[in-house]
Amino acid sequence: MVDNMFPEGGADERRRPDAGGTSRNSPMSDREVPLAGGRPVLVVQQWLDGEATDIAARRTSPKDVELWERINAETERRRRMTTPAPLYDRIMAAIPEAAPAEPVSWWRRPMSVTGSALVAAAVGLLAVGAIIGALLR
Repeated sequence: MVDNMFPEGGADERRRPDAGGTSRNSPMSDREVPLAGGRPVLVVQQWLDGEATDIAARRTSPKDVELWERINAETERRRRMTTPAPLYDRIMAAIPEAAPAEPVSWWRRPMSVTGSALVAAAVGLLAVGAIIGALLR
């Protein structure tokens, strides 16, 4: 396939058609294709929100109502699940005992100083020394 580099009529006027027979410049059209059964109907949504009755939702879409009832039953069952006692004991035994930390005074805590902080402190001390020396003359 050869693209026309001079569309206004320049040195190369020849064009080869595309293999598919469609032009590269033809407009593309997008269209939305609705999916069948993709969303529950409005009454089922209202029933899930507590605004409609179960009977009204069943009249419009019984399959959706049954699905959501099964989902609700499963979530309630999982909500009631607890960890078995032996497993809970093994988990708690695997956690190391944390020793209570004694309060340490700020002057006894370990201190780390970066190189740039050390250089800044040295320059500051040198400046203070220079000022004191100038005042004592």
